[in-house]
Amino acid sequence: MKHLCLALLLLLVASTVSPAFAQACPIGHQPGSSLLFPYFEVDTTNPGGLTTLISVNNESNQARLTRVVVWSNWAVPVLAFDLYLKPFDLQTMNLRDVLNGNVPSTGEGADLSGFPFCSSPDFTPVHTNPVFVDNRMLQLRAYLSGVAGPLDTLCAGQFLSDSRARGYITVDVVDECSGLELLAPGEPVVFTPENTAFPYFGPAGGTRIAIEANVLWGDLFYLDPAGNSAQGVEAVPIVADETRFAGPNVYTFYGRYSGFDGRDKRYPLPTLWATRFLNGGAFTGGTDLIVWRDTKSASIARRGCSVGPVWRPLRTSFLTARDEDGGIVTSLTADDSLVPIATQKVSVASIGIGANFGRMQFALAGGPSLENPTEGWVLPIMTASGRFSLDFNATPVNDGCSVSP
Repeated sequence: MKHLCLALLLLLVASTVSPAFAQACPIGHQPGSSLLFPYFEVDTTNPGGLTTLISVNNESNQARLTRVVVWSNWAVPVLAFDLYLKPFDLQTMNLRDVLNGNVPSTGEGADLSGFPFCSSPDFTPVHTNPVFVDNRMLQLRAYLSGVAGPLDTLCAGQFLSDSRARGYITVDVVDECSGLELLAPGEPVVFTPENTAFPYFGPAGGTRIAIEANVLWGDLFYLDPAGNSAQGVEAVPIVADETRFAGPNVYTFYGRYSGFDGRDKRYPLPTLWATRFLNGGAFTGGTDLIVWRDTKSASIARRGCSVGPVWRPLRTSFLTARDEDGGIVTSLTADDSLVPIATQKVSVASIGIGANFGRMQFALAGGPSLENPTEGWVLPIMTASGRFSLDFNATPVNDGCSVSP
């Protein structure tokens, strides 16, 4: 009887104190219907410099089709293409190759008849590389480097004065081919999640391209041969639930593009994060934070290079840093400069934290406390200046399903 009472007590405790988001809002460590690669960076001037490698994996015994979208750090889609995956297939791509005009060619010799339009020469995922050269290639690099290019005087990203291309990538399971699309003046990239005029994520019961099939996982490498460093971490799986989300006013991963009506069916990411930091001892390179965040805006317009997007800057509601004894060493409130755009890498040392070792917690939100929360993803990278480095995903303190858009 004692054992029965103890078991019941433990069951009751587990049901009342377990984090709600562990059950209600799946985050990471499982296949998803979409993948987020929260940040990439490529040195476009040094072929032996920093680059980013990603892999997309199909955890399914069926062939799958995916749509890869490359976004700038202003959340402007600049390139999109289809990626065919055989059962349990793995496709790896080096972003330097992509910026040189070479996108993965997939599906050659496969039966593509189960995926509409994939056999069409205009939409096939089989490519003869390079698929774009000269000014088109230079324009893509310009969009991702925050400068005007040979074909466009407007900008699609933040200028950081080092000729490096930056942005993030999403991958969605789709059920038909849409072809290769490259942003050019007057030619929007149509087949991407932001386009609600075309049913990428159609309304409930309607025509659509993206589907709910939680079969994707992946990984992400930052490789710098010249700097003698490398880091790697898993991609962020975005889990879909075709029965859960229905608008209006429901927060989903892609909800900003459809007025938060839930049509993409993808769980949102957390809004409150905690991570440790190291800046000293063996870790002479300190800690950088990669932070991806939701702009909460449907705007994807190119803008004047000195103007920037209409939603900038994005606010950090608060940041509290503590030393290893738990004492507060830095406290910031309603900061507009810490992580102001859709994706970025920020040095912890630049924040001016009054300790070399400790932990920090911060909220991605639009007001002075926790109102208007925005989903995001946080990844700390700790380096030792050319000897070794490590990275891992930060710890979510809440979940996106508990907030309202």
